[in-house]
Amino acid sequence: MATAVAPTSRTRSARARSIKPRHVVLASLALMMIVVWFNRDHMLLHASSPLRERYAPIWWLMLLHGIPGAIALFLGVFQFSSRLRQRHLQWHRVVGRIYVGSVFIAAPAAVIVSIKLPIPTLLLASIIQAVGWIVTTATALYCVRTGQIQQHREWMIRSYPFAMVFVVGRAINAIPAVANLGEMGSVAVVWGVIAVAAFLPSFLIEWQKLAAGRRAIKARAALAS
Repeated sequence: MATAVAPTSRTRSARARSIKPRHVVLASLALMMIVVWFNRDHMLLHASSPLRERYAPIWWLMLLHGIPGAIALFLGVFQFSSRLRQRHLQWHRVVGRIYVGSVFIAAPAAVIVSIKLPIPTLLLASIIQAVGWIVTTATALYCVRTGQIQQHREWMIRSYPFAMVFVVGRAINAIPAVANLGEMGSVAVVWGVIAVAAFLPSFLIEWQKLAAGRRAIKARAALAS
């Protein structure tokens, strides 16, 4: 009986270890996408909805921004899979090129949309988000082109949160308590999400390096003993 139980326990432990922080982040992102769709974006399918009427004068510009932005948001997820990168390197590179191209289209288009349909309190936020997205993605591209793979991965980690701002901000604004705050609450959420997108990735990258350093010190200490 004991012999039969041991492998089962190890299997469960292995499955538990297989759930990593990035899996939780991606699951949360998927949930937020669903919330945003049902709370807001589904109205774009109705010709008489206020949201559809607002975007009607620049529908072509919204497509230029929305489609590449959605592609970048979707494909960026797969770039963080180490298993996929190791087994299908060429596919990883192709997806990376599509992601970069999508960013370089969607981000400038977002700035133009903000100018064409101005919300004065959010215009600067849109510009900063777009610039941050372009700069981090361009830096990641430069790193991979010059063979600095580790730095490329780190800058991709910095790039993707700017793609998430659109979804995360709208998901938070869908919370009734936040929605009741009106425009000022929405502005605070957008600026807060952009700030997190700008600073949290660097914190996580450095924290991983510190954790790896501690593990290396413990390993050397164990060998020495």
